[in-house]
Amino acid sequence: MPYDIEDRIVKVGGRSPRISEEDIEILIPHIAHKQLNINVVEVKALINLVKKLFTNLLTNSNYETKKITALTTKFRDAGRRSAPWQPTSSVVPGRPQDGSDGNRINRWLLEPDHKFYADEITATLVEIKYFLQALSMQNAPIIPEEYRELFTPWLLEHNINPNEYLDPIQLIEIDFEEFIDNPRIIQSGHIHPLDRGGRHQPSNTFLMLSRSNQLQGNLTVEELLNILRNIIDKHDQALEENSRLEHLIRQ
Repeated sequence: MPYDIEDRIVKVGGRSPRISEEDIEILIPHIAHKQLNINVVEVKALINLVKKLFTNLLTNSNYETKKITALTTKFRDAGRRSAPWQPTSSVVPGRPQDGSDGNRINRWLLEPDHKFYADEITATLVEIKYFLQALSMQNAPIIPEEYRELFTPWLLEHNINPNEYLDPIQLIEIDFEEFIDNPRIIQSGHIHPLDRGGRHQPSNTFLMLSRSNQLQGNLTVEELLNILRNIIDKHDQALEENSRLEHLIRQ
């Protein structure tokens, strides 16, 4: 029976689809070549295909299933799902909302002016980007060559090769093995903060070290760099002036 691409896209984009190696090999390039002209049906298929490819690569590299699931869940919660959008828990009145009682929502179900909003295609592409950024980290499993340039530059800023991806704030490599052992060391960040009018879209979303996300806070990167430059300049000036405090600090 001939392989029907459009029929398989619909089926692969469904809930809990059975995805074959043939589906991965044929459909990922087919859909990726459409770039940002992708539709909802295609983007649903693409996220399932990329997730399956990611899972296969990690399984073949002997990573534990529970660790793989922890990453795929993290990407889902940071990509298509919102952070908790209510100030207090819907389960325990008055308790601060932390998401543990399920208070997350698909981003496209929020009002368009909500800071966490993104349409379904955009939010799903962000999630796909997270999978691909992870596969570009130091010591990440090596993706087959035919996929490495499919998403550059329309979704990624680099090809999918280990050591290509750097933390966007500190510009240092992120070790995939450390990440999968402790997913909390990585957070999803927005270069232009959502509280400052930034949007949840691929050009603004990056996996970053938790320390980097803490450093940035609600600052733009340029604002953060200006603060750091001023701090360094002041300390250097204090050292030149032979400040006792500065000498004490640097000991």
